[in-house]
Amino acid sequence: MKKLGLLFLVATVFACTTPQTEVPTQSLNEVLACANLAGLQAKYGKENVVADTSWVIGTDTLQGSIIFPNSAKQVYVYYRAGEIVDVTIQGKSSAWKTDSGLYLGLPLQDVQQLNAKNFTLSGFNWAHGGEVVSWEGGKLAGIHLATFSNAGNQHEGLSDAEYTQISGQTEFDVRHEAIQKLNPSLDMISLIKPFIPNQEEGKSISKRISANQIPLAK
Repeated sequence: MKKLGLLFLVATVFACTTPQTEVPTQSLNEVLACANLAGLQAKYGKENVVADTSWVIGTDTLQGSIIFPNSAKQVYVYYRAGEIVDVTIQGKSSAWKTDSGLYLGLPLQDVQQLNAKNFTLSGFNWAHGGEVVSWEGGKLAGIHLATFSNAGNQHEGLSDAEYTQISGQTEFDVRHEAIQKLNPSLDMISLIKPFIPNQEEGKSISKRISANQIPLAK
């Protein structure tokens, strides 16, 4: 499932959390492996699962659950035809990490090392700022979505002019001098199960992608 900026609707939940100082120990991959709501409830307890939640994004309504709501273990879970297709954490810190080594607060340069390749980001300072556009075939390609420190457009260590260089509705190689100087940290991580959409889903995805395309320069 490709989603862009989906969790800006709920980003305030972690707004006042403490920055990550230790590597978390809970595996986010295990949440994805639960397969469905029954699996979540069996593994984490019914009392820790908000079972039926929905988010309206444009013309789409996404069904999901939240496990361990309003805590450091909070995870957003999304379904397709009743099966888990996406698990997401967002904020400054979390009790979860991916088996690949990603966790909230991890700096960009460390993510480069985990990916074992450079990758491409969207420009900062807009609704979809700081999102990984492509892992460029690195080790994180396939099931990882991620965003780097776009909340509040903080750019400590960069002048406004430098930040402007890496802002806006365009794409940047992470080797850009200003991005390396900023070295932003992860504030959203998703693990996804790729799927082949049916005809109606394909049309919906196509419309959503078209609506989010960066306009060509005149």
